[in-house]
Amino acid sequence: MYFEQFGEGEPVVYLHGWGCDGSIFLPVVKQLPNYSNYMVDFAGFGKSEQPPAAGFTVEDYAAKLREFLLEHNLTRVTLVGHSFGGRVALVLAAEHPEMVSRMLLVSPAGLRKFSLSRWWKVRLYKMSKLLAKLRKTEPVAKYASVDYASCSASMRATFVKVINADLSCYAKRVRCPVLIVNGREDTATPLTHAKRLNKLIKNSSLVPIDGDHFAFFRAPVAFANTVKNFVE
Repeated sequence: MYFEQFGEGEPVVYLHGWGCDGSIFLPVVKQLPNYSNYMVDFAGFGKSEQPPAAGFTVEDYAAKLREFLLEHNLTRVTLVGHSFGGRVALVLAAEHPEMVSRMLLVSPAGLRKFSLSRWWKVRLYKMSKLLAKLRKTEPVAKYASVDYASCSASMRATFVKVINADLSCYAKRVRCPVLIVNGREDTATPLTHAKRLNKLIKNSSLVPIDGDHFAFFRAPVAFANTVKNFVE
């Protein structure tokens, strides 16, 4: 697993969202030289290796993260997870609580709720794939989600496994302190989603902020202060 490290002190491990890599946190960690900031690239992103053809589950990503932490003698770390990174953080904290001291989740993903429009769109896309196969043409792209359509062929199996996972059972098992920060205008992971997660995680607090899914990354100094205050 590729990573970059900046600063010296208490370890903070940053977990990026889907379609990004660890470098998205660089403007933030540059404000935090008194911590050992580890910015990892998950498999299939940045400079890390690709997942196997069958794809990775969220549990597979959490297992790889645990291997990384053990390899670098990192225990009782603070995890900072954005969106997809929050999924991985939830699984690791639930499965290996001895490794995580606290979590800061920014616009975290991971809970599923039935949506008739999403169900219908998936059905339409699957039918278009079947027709395309019979006609030897490409499936109709408008029925695929933006994230799925932008995936490389090697990452689509992983995307399907990740996006369909409901991590409610893991959220209920998390016992470390958790701070959830979510934009009020976030459409990728709406504030209602964060509120559900807040109810599931016993020792958690929720702070709504102005902005969308990437609000914090547009204000790295404010984000760094939030990390510092939470760790201390």
